[in-house]
Amino acid sequence: MFVNGYNATGIKDITNKVGIPKGSFYNHFSSKEEFGLEVLRNYMSNGLNIHKNHLLNTSKSPTQRIRDFYEGNIQEYKKVLEFKMGCMMGNFSTEMADVNESFRILLDQGFDEQEQVIIECLKEAQSQSEIDEQTDVELLGSSIINGWHGALVRMKASATAKPLEDFKKYFLANL
Repeated sequence: MFVNGYNATGIKDITNKVGIPKGSFYNHFSSKEEFGLEVLRNYMSNGLNIHKNHLLNTSKSPTQRIRDFYEGNIQEYKKVLEFKMGCMMGNFSTEMADVNESFRILLDQGFDEQEQVIIECLKEAQSQSEIDEQTDVELLGSSIINGWHGALVRMKASATAKPLEDFKKYFLANL
């Protein structure tokens, strides 16, 4: 599902990949939709933990944590993923959010949770005078999340790092 998307991945593809009979799939999941939602929940839970571990770790300044977090992600996409796959949340958003309400609600919740972690880090930066006290950190946090996920979608379309580098130059250099 991560590579080919939800619609292009069949249950047979899934069971073949994990080496189980197709009938065994239905012992655990009532449908492909239930499976897809569980995959997405797991992905989002892991992603949220990664966000929290990096962005709420007080061993570095808040703005440095944000820069390091996204710089690490950029390097991962450039070197390991070779501009492919993007983010499962973004992939499922473009494929499923407008046709399946369960996916849309879950995805919206996941983006909100990521945004709240960023906002918490930005509030800490503001309290330490790293960010001007007049800055609307909720708007900035939302803009960072939206900019990042937009850059990931554009990265897939261009198969280059330019959208990620543009994100870095605009959002991270200004923190």
